[in-house]
Amino acid sequence: MSNTLPAWFWIAYYLFLAITIGVAIYNLSNRKSIRLSLLVIWIAITVPIVGLLNSIGRFNELNEFQLLVNELHQGALWAWYACSGYLFLAVWWILLLLKIIARQKKIVTH
Repeated sequence: MSNTLPAWFWIAYYLFLAITIGVAIYNLSNRKSIRLSLLVIWIAITVPIVGLLNSIGRFNELNEFQLLVNELHQGALWAWYACSGYLFLAVWWILLLLKIIARQKKIVTH
């Protein structure tokens, strides 16, 4: 059996992706940042698929993260896409949370 990351990681990972897609769909339904929300949905769906397809033939000694880092060092396009996608989602969440905090402060002060 090959190495893999612990179950708690996979639960958090897929929960993060599901919540991300849910929030982006919510933004779409409210007509907020339509293009950005569509891009977030696209990235949140395609990045895990690309990662899964490219980790199928990995060596037994490497887990998924080790493979990603190894392929990133070798300049694999899929690894760059995956890392860029994760970075994009993280920045999107940070900006979204900052926007929510700013809106809450504005409500409290008025």
